[in-house]
Amino acid sequence: MTFKTLLATIQDYKQAGISLETLTTLLNDAFGDWLASQGVSHLMMLGDNTVCLNVRGKLKHAHPASGIKFRSRFLVISLDEVEEEPETIAEALKSYTSDGDGAYVWIIPDGYMAALTPAEQEWEKHGGGYFSHESICISNTADIDTRCLLEVLYEDITLENVSCEFDVPAHRSVHYRLDKLMDEKGEPLIAKDAPVSYKITSRDARVVVQGSRILTSGENSAFASFGTVMAWCPV
Repeated sequence: MTFKTLLATIQDYKQAGISLETLTTLLNDAFGDWLASQGVSHLMMLGDNTVCLNVRGKLKHAHPASGIKFRSRFLVISLDEVEEEPETIAEALKSYTSDGDGAYVWIIPDGYMAALTPAEQEWEKHGGGYFSHESICISNTADIDTRCLLEVLYEDITLENVSCEFDVPAHRSVHYRLDKLMDEKGEPLIAKDAPVSYKITSRDARVVVQGSRILTSGENSAFASFGTVMAWCPV
């Protein structure tokens, strides 16, 4: 897919006598996923020969380009002027930062960390074994750092919900063993043998979140099951 294909499609639709409102809808339906990969969240036809691209990012610098007007978070493009060189649009988009992929809010509804047996606790104390725990992984593909809030929501109403914050640098990922998170007193932040849900909120950039769980059981922890699930993001 290229911007040349996009502009050619616009011309085809216009020749069919489609209204600007309908044309905008059809273009976002047909090219929405590809536009998102280019850092564009929405396209809107402003006139027969003018289109606006809403960019997921802030303007860093604007290199003059014929037929393109740069704004803080969007571009206004004169189709007549870029028709011969449509890829100047792709170059123009490089003038913006990336707000990242994914979403600002993620939820893992199913969380549960089994308590370790006395034998497992002893083995873990001496650095051995790989026992029941959960992890979360957060990827930040944006050009900016972000700070995330992890909220732990218990099913048991006698348990008080807890939370913590952590940073995820730009173009980096972080991985947290949830059983290793500690509170201000140096105690485990998240209770064992307690059904929970996790909510991860990113403050400054879109992120992608994944949750993982390993459960060990049986004599000498002979059996282990491992599960990985992508978190759910509200639309």
